[in-house]
Amino acid sequence: MAAPTAHPEGTVLEGRYRVDGVLARGGMSVVHRGVDLRLERPVAIKVLDGALAGEPAFIRRFEREARAAARLAHPGIVAVHDQGRDPDGTVFLVLELVEGGTLRDVLREQGRLHPAAALTVAEQVVTALQVAHDRGLVHRDVKPENVLVGRDGAVKVADFGLVAAAWEAGTDDPDDPEGSGEVVLGTVAYLAPEQVTDGRADARTDLYATGVVLFELLTGVPPHGGDGGDDPVAVARRHVTEDVPPPSAVVGGVPRALDRLVLAATSRDPETRIADADAFLAAARGVRIDADLPFHPVPPPRRRAAAGSRPLRGTRLLDLDADRPAPPPVEEADDDADGGWDAWDEDDDLDDRDDEPDDDPPPTRRRGPDDRVDDIDVAIERIERRRARARSRRLLAAWLLLEAIAVVAAGAAGWGLGLPG
Repeated sequence: MAAPTAHPEGTVLEGRYRVDGVLARGGMSVVHRGVDLRLERPVAIKVLDGALAGEPAFIRRFEREARAAARLAHPGIVAVHDQGRDPDGTVFLVLELVEGGTLRDVLREQGRLHPAAALTVAEQVVTALQVAHDRGLVHRDVKPENVLVGRDGAVKVADFGLVAAAWEAGTDDPDDPEGSGEVVLGTVAYLAPEQVTDGRADARTDLYATGVVLFELLTGVPPHGGDGGDDPVAVARRHVTEDVPPPSAVVGGVPRALDRLVLAATSRDPETRIADADAFLAAARGVRIDADLPFHPVPPPRRRAAAGSRPLRGTRLLDLDADRPAPPPVEEADDDADGGWDAWDEDDDLDDRDDEPDDDPPPTRRRGPDDRVDDIDVAIERIERRRARARSRRLLAAWLLLEAIAVVAAGAAGWGLGLPG
C-alpha cells in the first residue's frame, strides 16, 4: 500500500483550517502544521489516508473514537480540538500543536537515554494511558512515534483511537463477516503477543508496548527487532515465542530494579503481566527508591523529522507458521554468530562472556507464556554472578600486573643506587 500523500500547502479545509508544512507521516495519515483561521491559533492537522477516508465503516468508528479522545483532558495527552470532513472528501483531525518532536527523534539524537530519564518517560506515558484506560479507551499503538516531547521536555501521548477505529472497522465489514479483511494491527516492533495471535487488546496490551518502549529507551534498540528491514512476520513471531530479555543483558549501567520492571511489563502471558497502570506506576516508584533514580528531565529533540514508522498491515490475525520455516531451537543458536536476539539466552552475559566452565547449574528452559514472572530474580542473579566473577578476574589480573611493575621498578631503583658516584 502506498504511503499517504501530503496535502498541498495553503489548502483550507472546511473553510477554517489552513494546511501548512508536513510534521510527520505515518501508515494511515500525514500530520501537517496548520492554522485555525477562526481562532487564529496554530494547530496540527492529521489528514487521513484517502483509502481509509473512503471506507464508511472506518469513518463511523473514527468519528466515535475522535469524540472519545476529545474527552481525554490531561496535560500528558495531545488534545483533540476538532474533527471534520471537507467537501472534497478529506477526513481530518485538528490537534494541539506540540512544538518539539517525537520520542523517535530523541532516540535518533541520543541513541539511548540515562535510566532515570527513561523511567521518567515511561511514568509519564503510563500516567496518560491511565486516564484513557479509566475511560475504557485502549491506545493499541504505543510507540516512540506516538509519544511527543515538547521543547520544555513535556511528554504527551498522541493518536488515541486511530488504530482502534481501523481494527474495529475491519471486523464490521459486511462483505467480510469473519473479520479477515486487511486492517491495521499496530506497529510490529511493539505488538503484544495477544494482538498477534488473536487480536485481543486491553490495558495490559498498552503496558506491554510501554515496556518494549522502555527497553528501547534503555538500550537503543527494540528487543525483537522491527526498527529496520526486519521481516514483519518474523518480528511478530518473536513477540509470541520469545521473552523480552533484561535490558542489562544488552547494555551496562541498567539497574536490576529496572530489569524487573521491563520484564514484568512484557510478560508474554497477559495474566502474569503488570495488571494495570496503577500497578505499573507503583512499581516505577519502587524502582526509583531501590535504584536511587531521581526524576530526570527528558532531553527535548533538537529537530523534528517528518518521517514516521509504518504500522504492520495484514490480515486480522497473523498466520505465523504459513510458508515459513520454524525458528531454530534456542539451545542450538550460535552465540557468536551475530548480535541477533535469537542467539540470546537467559544465562548468557553479552558484556562479560568467558570460556571458563560455569559453576551454575545447567540452564533451565526459557520461561513460557504460562509461567509466572517469579523466576526473573533467578535469571538476573545468574547474570550478576557471571559479571561478578568476570570483574574479580579482571581485578586479579590488574593487581598482578601492578605487582610485577612494582618489582621491576624496585629492582631498577636498587641497580641505580649501586652505581659509582
